Amino acid sequence: MRSFTRGFVGSTRRRVFAAFGCAAVLITGSLSATAQAEAQSSVPSPAQAADIFLTLTGEPGPHRVPGHYFTSPVPPKAQNDIRPTALVGPSTPILVGDSLCTIAVSGFDAHGNKVAITAGHCANPGTPVTSGDAPEAGRIGTYVRTGSPDYGVIKLNNNVRLTNTYGRASIGQLGGAVPATLQQICKTGISTGTSCGPVIGVDGPYLLAHLCGSHGDSGGPIYAGNRLVAIVNGGLGNLPSCTTPLQGPVHAPVTGALWNVIQRSLDANGGVGAGFRLP
Repeated sequence: MRSFTRGFVGSTRRRVFAAFGCAAVLITGSLSATAQAEAQSSVPSPAQAADIFLTLTGEPGPHRVPGHYFTSPVPPKAQNDIRPTALVGPSTPILVGDSLCTIAVSGFDAHGNKVAITAGHCANPGTPVTSGDAPEAGRIGTYVRTGSPDYGVIKLNNNVRLTNTYGRASIGQLGGAVPATLQQICKTGISTGTSCGPVIGVDGPYLLAHLCGSHGDSGGPIYAGNRLVAIVNGGLGNLPSCTTPLQGPVHAPVTGALWNVIQRSLDANGGVGAGFRLP
């Protein structure tokens, strides 16, 4: 296996994926002006119109990413309780300019900045960031830089509330031992929710696991228990992403950038994100 350079970006107009050892495939959500308006109504709000096809999937919704039929995570009670303030933590959905992504983790850096980490292919530095679960909060930060392996740093506004637990995702530890082959790990993203599966292998700064992932899940946390081990980047080329439970196990495995490598890169580069720690 060889490493890849692109990740999962969830799009309503185009579908780009990141690959592990093959053609790369992105999993962020890239949205045009028209598609962004559609996403603004579908991503922040869990309310969705009924679709007869959804009855067959066993996943009644809400389906917050167009064309995907897994039950998407809804804003947690902790977020609803503090509106209009935005709560940011592992698996918070975000709009980064015209791209839909998921946050892996939030915390503080060595300079005291509030920061969040997501996938590097989500946007370019300088792009504004808003919360998919608290759009009324407006701009919650700025996508300030990217690094290798495929991570992005968001400098959050001071009024944003940070958390280790967001919905079903809870992160209490960072990095540590790289998961062994066949070890069960999980991921959470806005498009396909939480899914778990075995590690297939590790190649340099990336791991490959049989997890369900698709457009919009990019940047989401990959974890073992409450330990963050990687962030979602993409899926294996030439295989379909997860769009419906009717696929069963027939979908692209998910690739993830290892947190240990990301942490070293953050510290080596200095600046915003260096010395990252949990809130």
